[in-house]
Amino acid sequence: MYEMCPGPDEPGTAMVWHVKAKQGTVTLCGRPLEPAEPDEVEADRHCTPCMTSFSRLVEQRS
Repeated sequence: MYEMCPGPDEPGTAMVWHVKAKQGTVTLCGRPLEPAEPDEVEADRHCTPCMTSFSRLVEQRS
């Protein structure tokens, strides 16, 4: 199972939504998670590498 979590797009840049394994500590794009509040992220900003990896994982399960 996976979940969305807020984090910086790159260190020191805008906050975006990343994807991580439910019990994981690293996003699918390989970034370690840092504490962040969901209200710091614009609703429509997502990490492209995370979303691409998640899409591949979903396709593999089909």
